[in-house]
Amino acid sequence: LLPMPLLLPLLLPLAAGRRAAVLRLGLRGSPRGEVSPAFLSLTLDASLARDPRYVALLSNPKLRVLATALSPGFLRFGGTKTDFLIFDPNKDSTSEEKILWELQAQQEACGSRPAFAAVEKLLLAQWPSQEKLILAEHNWKKHKNTTITRNTLDILYSFANCSGFHLIFGLNALLRKDGLQWDSSNARALLDYCTSQRYNISWELGNEPNSFRKKSGIYIDGFQLGQDFIHLRQLLSNYTLYRHAKLYGPDVGQPRKHTQKLLRSFLKSGGKVIDSVTWHHYYVNGRSATREDFLSPEVLDTFVTAVHEVLEIVGGTVPNKKVWLGETSSAYGGGAPRLSNTYVAGFMWLDKLGLSARQGIDVVMRQVFFGAGTYHLVDANFEPLPDYWLSLLYKKLVGTKVLQVSLVGADERKLRVYLHCTNTLHPKYREGDVTLFALNLYNVTQHLQLPNYLSSKHVDQYLLLPHGKENILSRSIELNGRVLRMVDDKMLPELIEKPLGPGSVLGLPAFSYGFYVIKNAKAIACI
Repeated sequence: LLPMPLLLPLLLPLAAGRRAAVLRLGLRGSPRGEVSPAFLSLTLDASLARDPRYVALLSNPKLRVLATALSPGFLRFGGTKTDFLIFDPNKDSTSEEKILWELQAQQEACGSRPAFAAVEKLLLAQWPSQEKLILAEHNWKKHKNTTITRNTLDILYSFANCSGFHLIFGLNALLRKDGLQWDSSNARALLDYCTSQRYNISWELGNEPNSFRKKSGIYIDGFQLGQDFIHLRQLLSNYTLYRHAKLYGPDVGQPRKHTQKLLRSFLKSGGKVIDSVTWHHYYVNGRSATREDFLSPEVLDTFVTAVHEVLEIVGGTVPNKKVWLGETSSAYGGGAPRLSNTYVAGFMWLDKLGLSARQGIDVVMRQVFFGAGTYHLVDANFEPLPDYWLSLLYKKLVGTKVLQVSLVGADERKLRVYLHCTNTLHPKYREGDVTLFALNLYNVTQHLQLPNYLSSKHVDQYLLLPHGKENILSRSIELNGRVLRMVDDKMLPELIEKPLGPGSVLGLPAFSYGFYVIKNAKAIACI
């Protein structure tokens, strides 16, 4: 038998036989960037209020447990329906909303409402047909106004507040005086009510103004929209509670040419009154997307171009203003059926989180937490889908400081790696630890090797793989070989790491993704 030191050189080529890609990590100096603590935030689509009865589903205790686990963050209530909702402070709410709110008045603000269960059951039975109407309306591009009441706002605010989220509410921008200026009288009624309830809310005005003409026949240019935002900012300053409230906009769609023009003129006109610039992004059309789209490095890279175009416009008009993805998901139009709600959607979601942070997007709002379509994190039976668990792991493991990372020995478009300081709120980890996350788009296992100076470090692996025979089209997911599901309606499972000994090669199976926490890395950039 050879003595130990001689054995070592013989063992190294074995690892090379598996052709491990070597990681280059930027742990020294200062971080490459830093994002908001609310980086991963959520949305509820305003279509939930198309018939406001369904807003009462937000009282479900399991849904609140699932939301709370992803807090803190922003909860944006917005979408196409934003510009078709009218607030009526004098109208009676739907019986479902009323029953719920009367129960709430008798109990503690955030307690559960077992007495509401029977009503909820009826709502859930009717939800599939409501969902069909919502998606059909989206496709016809014909929208009717819906009236919301005080209880609608109460239930929405209570959901955000009880789950640890800060509500951002989108006001209707299509209410116009003589077709030109924004008519703020309905917003004023809504603000009056929210002030009377001491609701701490941030605001938006309008959703995807680039397609107003298509949705309503009304065309509003960027200059006018900027003036409308100035008007809203002045209106807010009349309320003690909202004098310093945050205002976000303009919530434009993908940066196509005419949208770029609208964004530029909006920012020149009203950019000074907004706190962050918001835009929306989807990779593909939900009605025509394929499985291949979800695994395509080319499709994933289109996001880089879009971010670049938006940042360029912002830099040229309101430099140093933060940029947010105010609404984003895999596929527009409610998602891609049998794709957006499965394991395969995780490639788009995790890559978008990695690229956004790397490129300096401050907050990313996931469309949607719960609601119509298939791009939801939690389905209509209140069951968490793969992207929910992926979001939960991201929240727990990934901190706000972004670090440099690259690979030698593999195509970085197909083996995609990102590096952050570890989330210091995690009880297991400490300052100086780093979290690597990686996506393997190769159809064979890939191996990652840490640089030599980290070969003595312990690594915790959090590998996510699809569960069951549908493989990557599965709606359930395993963490290190254990299926992730709720213990019961009140309790989430423990996210158990798999410890890897020093010098381990990190193996990522074909079409998979995962997180690796490098313990005691002593990254100067993180301290």
